[in-house]
Amino acid sequence: MENKQSHFPCERCGSDLVYSPENQSLECDHCGFTNEVPITLTPIREYDLKQALHELDQLRRSGQLEQVDVIKCLSCAAQFRLKDNEHAGDCPFCGTPVIAGTEQSRPIRPRSLLPFSISHDQALDIFDRWMKSRWFAPSSLNSRAKRNDKLTGVYLPYWTYDSDTQTYYQGQRGTIYYERQVVNARVNGRNVRQVRQVARIRWNPTSGTVGRHFDDVLIGASKTLPRTIIDNLAPWDLNQLVPYSEAYLSGFRSEIYQITVDEGFLRAQQIMDYTIRNDIRRDIGGDQQRINHLSTEHDRTTYKHLLLPIWSAAFQYRNKTYRYVINGRTGKIHGERPYSFVKIASAVALAASVAGGGVYVIEQNGGFESMNIEYSPSYQFPDSRQRYPDFGNFPQQIPRF
Repeated sequence: MENKQSHFPCERCGSDLVYSPENQSLECDHCGFTNEVPITLTPIREYDLKQALHELDQLRRSGQLEQVDVIKCLSCAAQFRLKDNEHAGDCPFCGTPVIAGTEQSRPIRPRSLLPFSISHDQALDIFDRWMKSRWFAPSSLNSRAKRNDKLTGVYLPYWTYDSDTQTYYQGQRGTIYYERQVVNARVNGRNVRQVRQVARIRWNPTSGTVGRHFDDVLIGASKTLPRTIIDNLAPWDLNQLVPYSEAYLSGFRSEIYQITVDEGFLRAQQIMDYTIRNDIRRDIGGDQQRINHLSTEHDRTTYKHLLLPIWSAAFQYRNKTYRYVINGRTGKIHGERPYSFVKIASAVALAASVAGGGVYVIEQNGGFESMNIEYSPSYQFPDSRQRYPDFGNFPQQIPRF
């Protein structure tokens, strides 16, 4: 089955127009003619998540989700398929930019995006500066790394979620107090008895409710790149979102979402839970806190589906490929890189030498023996598994609204 496509011919020569990040317009590579991007006055809006999940469930039950198989190039009439996770790219036969609609392969279409503002040449300069600034990189990296100049501009799919939350919790408030304790110690070669203040904690049960409104919790909907890479491209200037227009995609690749809206919300819940736990600890107060139980309810939960721009490429060093990506708006770069174990070992040895010298000086001056206060850490995690969000293990229950 063929898909609907968008095509942007030059008004002067008929060649294909591509979007220019430098001029924020459509430009013809053949004659240099410039066309303004068509202005869309559609407002950026949020969509009700509960309603979307209900409609998606009905589509699945009815079998109406249709998959597009074939794209027909409007220039050379060749028929081909884009990658399963893409809906914009180039015709493999004539190079014409092709932008296919997403409505037949995915029930939720992107409604907004951030256009590229970093050009191809600017992205290459950012990469060169990044390479030169890498600490612990092999000294020969800059001269031996084979940079791939074919940077690929890609729009990645994302979800954002808003939600009003109310969380009931039960926990314990810990108050630190001190007890005097007599101990034997050795000071300047003599055995002496010292009085030390030993910290103790008194725990009292507590409970309460905390509320929090979450706005634009951003979740990547692509599985093409590791999350450790794309999550480090934040922040994004989401206040500059523009209504979705396929004109911005001309000349770039664009992916369709691989993480569904309900899967994305489960990931968003984990980010929200981390913030909620911090709110609870502040509400409990005291010197230390324990959270024994919490239950969160979500209300007025909404979502947006949008596209964000990145430059993606790779370089080779000693027959190994390292990937990197660049935020297409801010120029922030993150990626994989080689390390020089010789430099790391030298730095560790130097740090150990400096630390050892400091310990020796303190010991010779009786610094350790004069310390007579014992103190436990000011914060205890009730469960080490809850320290940070774990994006690899999603909750198995359906979200409660």
